Amino acid sequence: MQRLLLVLIAIGLSTVDHLPMQPTMAYSITEVASIYSASGSDDRIKESTKDGTMYGDVYNWADMIQNYIQQVAADGIQRDQTQMLFDQAEYLYEKKNGTNVTMQVKQELSAYFRKKKATAHRIAEAAAEAYNRHYRQVRSGQRKIAASLSDLSVDIYRDSDIPHRLANSGMTLVPFFRQHITYNFSTIKIPDDVPRDLNETIFTVEWTYELERIFNETYQNDSSIRWLYFGSSTGVTRLYPGREWSSNFVGFYTDYDPRIRPWYIAATSGPKDVVIIIDCSASMEGEKFGIARSVAKAVIRTLTKQDYMNVVCARASHWDEVGKWHYFKSEVLSCQETKMVPATIEFRKDLMEKIDGLKPGGTSELEHGFQMGFELLNSQPRTGCLSILVFITDGKDTDGETVRCGPGYYTRSGYVPGPVCKYNWTKVWSVVNATNADSKPPARIFSYLIKDDGQMFPGALACNHSGSLRKLEDGENLISRMDNYFDFLARVAQNSKGLWTSPYIDAFGLGTMVTHAVPVISTIDTGKPRTIGVVGVDATLEEIETYVTRRQWGSVTSFLIDKEGQTIYHPLLKGSASLKDDPIFIHIQRMEQNKKSIPKEFNKVTQKMINGETGMIAIENGRRGISKGDYRAGVKYETMPLEYYFTNIEDSEYSVAFVLSKTDKVYRKLIEPKIEFEELVPRNRSYFNLLIEYNSSTVLKHYPDVFKYLNVKYNMSKKFQKLRITELHSSIFFAPKCYCEPLRYLFDDDLARKTLDAHEYMNTGKPDTGCHSPDSKATDQAIFEAGSRAYVLVTQPIEERWRERKFSWIDEVIWTYVGMRSGVFRTYPGHRSVRPYDPTKRPWYSRTKSSPTKTSISTPYYDSAGSGKIITISQAVFEGMDNKTDGCNVTGKTKKPGGCPCEEGDECTSGYCYISAAKATTKEIQQGKRCATERIEAITSLDLGYNNFHRKVYNLMQASDGVKSCNAEYKCPDGSPNCKTVCYVFDNRANVIMAADFIEATDLDEGRYKGVTLGQKEGEVMMNLVFRQKLFQRDESVDFQGTCSFTAGAPRVTMNGIPTTPEESDNLYKTRGPIPGFSNSYGCIQDVISFEVNETALGRSRMLVGNVSGPCMQGFYYVTSLKDTNLFLLVIENWRDRSKTPFNFNCLLTRKLVASGASRIINGTCAHDQSGEVSDTGGASGGSGGASSSSDNGQDADRNCPALNNVTIPCDFNRANVLQMEQVIKLLLGWIILVTVHLTL
Repeated sequence: MQRLLLVLIAIGLSTVDHLPMQPTMAYSITEVASIYSASGSDDRIKESTKDGTMYGDVYNWADMIQNYIQQVAADGIQRDQTQMLFDQAEYLYEKKNGTNVTMQVKQELSAYFRKKKATAHRIAEAAAEAYNRHYRQVRSGQRKIAASLSDLSVDIYRDSDIPHRLANSGMTLVPFFRQHITYNFSTIKIPDDVPRDLNETIFTVEWTYELERIFNETYQNDSSIRWLYFGSSTGVTRLYPGREWSSNFVGFYTDYDPRIRPWYIAATSGPKDVVIIIDCSASMEGEKFGIARSVAKAVIRTLTKQDYMNVVCARASHWDEVGKWHYFKSEVLSCQETKMVPATIEFRKDLMEKIDGLKPGGTSELEHGFQMGFELLNSQPRTGCLSILVFITDGKDTDGETVRCGPGYYTRSGYVPGPVCKYNWTKVWSVVNATNADSKPPARIFSYLIKDDGQMFPGALACNHSGSLRKLEDGENLISRMDNYFDFLARVAQNSKGLWTSPYIDAFGLGTMVTHAVPVISTIDTGKPRTIGVVGVDATLEEIETYVTRRQWGSVTSFLIDKEGQTIYHPLLKGSASLKDDPIFIHIQRMEQNKKSIPKEFNKVTQKMINGETGMIAIENGRRGISKGDYRAGVKYETMPLEYYFTNIEDSEYSVAFVLSKTDKVYRKLIEPKIEFEELVPRNRSYFNLLIEYNSSTVLKHYPDVFKYLNVKYNMSKKFQKLRITELHSSIFFAPKCYCEPLRYLFDDDLARKTLDAHEYMNTGKPDTGCHSPDSKATDQAIFEAGSRAYVLVTQPIEERWRERKFSWIDEVIWTYVGMRSGVFRTYPGHRSVRPYDPTKRPWYSRTKSSPTKTSISTPYYDSAGSGKIITISQAVFEGMDNKTDGCNVTGKTKKPGGCPCEEGDECTSGYCYISAAKATTKEIQQGKRCATERIEAITSLDLGYNNFHRKVYNLMQASDGVKSCNAEYKCPDGSPNCKTVCYVFDNRANVIMAADFIEATDLDEGRYKGVTLGQKEGEVMMNLVFRQKLFQRDESVDFQGTCSFTAGAPRVTMNGIPTTPEESDNLYKTRGPIPGFSNSYGCIQDVISFEVNETALGRSRMLVGNVSGPCMQGFYYVTSLKDTNLFLLVIENWRDRSKTPFNFNCLLTRKLVASGASRIINGTCAHDQSGEVSDTGGASGGSGGASSSSDNGQDADRNCPALNNVTIPCDFNRANVLQMEQVIKLLLGWIILVTVHLTL
């Protein structure tokens, strides 16, 4: 903040004044001055009026733009008519019990996880039996291992990388997997660096073929299975259902080694503590340090959340050959410098970011580096199960002629540099031996020598501490070349128990998932337990989320966490399907508490859920968040009494909670209007969005005339390119959550059957029993959630109002629609929607729901249906009004509930007061205004072509003097040319809705008009509004699920090859080729800056003015609100451009300082710090309030260490050298003792 203020001072921003009252008509400059005079502001107005002459014009323009928008909304959206339909509808009161709902979800999810877990253990038992049987047969001579893989039959060896091995395999496109697979057999995947003709490889392929039978049996018993697989310790994977392997964007099959996948490592090694010590001295410069980075990251990538880790960069300061001092120090890279951190995804990404940022330099100083490493290994928290120290160095004891260990001195002959640094390995040897002897458990040391031949010290050190050395000449195939480390992990733990992994992105293409991984143990070859591989059974997060969300109602929210308190699902986080990388899950306290850990009572909820308890905790000052739009728009939080109902999910490591407000306990459920379905004429029926399917044989058989009646047209105009539409009717789309089995709907490609089912559900009188009703018989299972049809029938009449609209700008309207909280979506003209579409999760829905009393306008964007640049105007529809008879006589600041008589919205809890068509107890109340209910029933919107909307608005902004209209150029006050009036319309988050150059941008050049912020356009004005006027409040947060790009965005030249219609998007998985396109985006951690308007800063005048002069521009600005919308008008008079001045870096800086948006965090972040400890009585101490389950006296209290095998690692370092090293060290120690004694005497 201090730096920002210095910049403000540097660019000389002037003072700014407030206008004291709001005019109701146009005012001249003299009249505005008299307003100031009346309020005692003579001096201030005299100063500001020297530069400002457009007060009256700006007020007029704001009123005209506002009136235009409201007129478009009234004529186009017809919100009042939709509100009337819900007010006249009938509602049924249902009492809801949070405990019952929570226990229902527990029962369903527990059964789901139990089935997956049982399957994994069953396959693991079969794998152990098959291995033992084949091993005995080979050893006894009953069976011979084939000479090569090509000698094996196709049934045994179907290679995912060899097409002819998959020929005639009967693979078909299965929607449930979104790719070509076969349930008939499994396929084999062998890593690129595993020799295919090794006996171990061939033997693994042979014996794992016996798993085919149990794979098929599993599918027969559960057709909804996802991937089943066995990953062998040899690197071979057998996968079911069978598939051809994926290709990268250049056409090569991608590599895959199960031994480095999180599910394999977690299941085989058990919990461990790992410290990596990197020699960062100057001798490591160049390729060597790149290899060192790769080794460190390879180790980190294979750690899991059950492990603890940290990284030390070891080096020290030195002089150079001319006597200059260079400062370096050994440092711990994590945010936690004195202790280990859990190897969760966020900490792993943070450490890898910091490793990438390291640069070699300094002199070797490993003594202190190892001291730091052992201090970390013995700190708390840790697992205390297995300690590993990974040491990466070139083994050199000097760092070159430029690295000196003394300042040097001058003689008569000139300067004499200090001595070249030569490192004393003896000290390190002594420190490591002494410290590790006292460590519990002692650490095993794995050394990696990078390129050079200095193997004596790192090799001897590793071999002396039960580890080994590997020399690496380059960074290729590191996993195979680091086999000493990974093979040890696979053999050390005697662990036969399975576990659930952290969620990760599936390498086989099914999105985010968790795996139940079970190690397969055999004793037959060594007599001791040995892990021969791991069985994995997958469960997608999409399925798990569905179980949680399908039980929600009204404004109820729910969330799912793991045993560490990490949030697996939360309505304010991105859905699992939209993640670009292995997800970073935020601690639940960051979601439910503010930065001060309020409400503190939520700590009890967290602790009980982590402990796996069941119960309910009421919090008086609970905190409920509502998204304001997309994930970068921020969240609106409301404080209210909340009740948290929670329970654990058996056979998993998760707990679920449902969050209810007091009003959620009694749910007003919309019920169907009384309709004689048999008497419905075609004009009064509703039609499903898959219009073309009405022409399918399945539907024609039952409804032969519907398709012809709908008069479906294709590609009828530029607005509807490549779309099938009907102008006779709107269409109905049911979001996945409207279906009893959302995933079956998503992956079912029988579109004709879907259309028939939906049409009959909407237009016939079959009982709407719903999914969980006891009336639903097994032979007649319901398809839709109960109550979905009510929304269809209640909104059907609005279709006629949309169809019969007559106003001058009707041709500018593209789509008109209403999205209801149930997930039902009605849109006109009727057309298809994409299959996973959910209106309640769209930015226009969230944005309007967060400010329901205002008309909400979106930023311009490119229409996904191909209609070019558009904007969306949205309004909220409140739940049908209740016939209120009590609770209306309130006093003080108490607000009136919905249904009570009112005069202004400020009197109401909902903030909205209107004349309702709902029933009332008296005629007087019926005819007067009443408060809207607190709950939102729907959001109704229309999409307009941007360019015409832009022209209309700018045409309204004509100056009264005929000179200073928007975009007009004129002489500046000092007589110089090139001044102009610049105008912007922006929203309450400082996003520019309208700018002069937006209309010049081509539709495909979204970067020039979508998501452009006011700070990017007018940095000086934005800085003034933020720091001086306080119109905007700045908020900074960290997005652990961000998306970054490798290169800067560029405008599209064409949309060819990119899905532009719902049909193309739904069919993409069918039509895409085997080679994926190059993706420019990847998952990253981002710093997110956002701004939120503080409307009280406008004062009674509803306007702010100011004179600014900076490196980008100068001018006099006016800001006023467009009342009853989310928009504001900025007009800059006498605007003069300075941005094109050569080398104007200050302009760029000014705009950057106040630009909202997200940027990648380059050097890691401490925002994911989880060091806080939760107590039952208070908040979290330290960090960001994350829960820590570590104890103070030993290993983590929640971790059970598996029994460890006493694995003897062959010391690959030459043993003679080890003995030589030990002898040298003993001689050196003896010499030091003798010298010390001599000096003492």
